[in-house]
Amino acid sequence: KCGVTLAMHPDDPPLATLLGKPRIMHSLESFRRLLAMAPSPSNRICFCQGTFAAMGVDIPSAIEELGSQIAYVHFRDVRGTAESFTETFHDNGPTDMAAAIRALRAVGFAGPIRPDHVPQMVGEDDGEPGYTMRGRLFAYGYIRGLLDATV
Repeated sequence: KCGVTLAMHPDDPPLATLLGKPRIMHSLESFRRLLAMAPSPSNRICFCQGTFAAMGVDIPSAIEELGSQIAYVHFRDVRGTAESFTETFHDNGPTDMAAAIRALRAVGFAGPIRPDHVPQMVGEDDGEPGYTMRGRLFAYGYIRGLLDATV
């Protein structure tokens, strides 16, 4: 009624329990359940691509399924499983990042995309790991290149 959108981010890491506490947004099924419980244009998803990858889902397929409900994208990649993963540079992980961008375009996504976490570059010690400047510059350049190449 007031135009407010809430975008649920998955549990990161996507584990059913963490430190003995249950978590509710750790699987693709939990997002299906959330959207079915409250069907509304205000009930949306922050599609954290690295977290969905750690769930073991196919990223382009998940985007195709959830597409109309994606409000925001954390465009990142990880190698490993929910129990043990490593952040990767955008051009060095297992996910086909160009296929992810093509899937976002196919579902008509027009919202914000950001790199979220990035690995720290060699020689870079300024700032919080995952959020340092050179890694983010690389990530934004890579994303821009993918966006331009997939028009």
